[in-house]
Amino acid sequence: MLTTFKNPLLTLGIALSSGLTSIAISAPAYSATFVDLNTFNSIGDVNSNKTVINSGSSNTVLTGGGGDSLENFLGINAVDFQNTISDNQYGSAITNTFNINTGDMFSFEWQFIQDNQYPDRAFVTIANNIQLLTGNSGTYSYTFTSPGIYNIGIGVVDVADSSGTSTLAVSNVKIVAVPWETDALPVLSSTMLFGIGVWAKRKYAKNSKS
Repeated sequence: MLTTFKNPLLTLGIALSSGLTSIAISAPAYSATFVDLNTFNSIGDVNSNKTVINSGSSNTVLTGGGGDSLENFLGINAVDFQNTISDNQYGSAITNTFNINTGDMFSFEWQFIQDNQYPDRAFVTIANNIQLLTGNSGTYSYTFTSPGIYNIGIGVVDVADSSGTSTLAVSNVKIVAVPWETDALPVLSSTMLFGIGVWAKRKYAKNSKS
């Protein structure tokens, strides 16, 4: 039970020094926003609500740069794409633009099935950064180190030829947003308030003895 004194600062200070500052140091919760792939733009052979991206079919588009190329659609440099995936031929992709804050994380789960004698490749593009998805399945994640408007793409490309169909299935796409508060702010506030509480409690104890 907390006794109320005529001096409101004493009342507040004693309450703070009694442990109520634990509220101030609670860590803020991170929020995850699931991304609807239907909001993405697509090119080539993309289906199932834009969750399945194929290479090797007649609906894929050429690589190599130019107005109708896969690179132009994704907003990436054709030379960089060729250096990352050599001898790429045809492909399909989806892309969308997001307003990102520092510390935000983009992630999704994926499965890649190849039907080709050559190693077709699945990839992610963030701005002009091209990253390969290696293996048959996994969880991709990327944490942004600076804020801005980012173009994010996911795609599949044929390597060496255009025969056989390789398929990339994508699910659980989300952006985990970092809260605007930092841990330092509530801790600093808690320390200052606790100091006031200790001072007020001592002052009250001194006045009670007088």
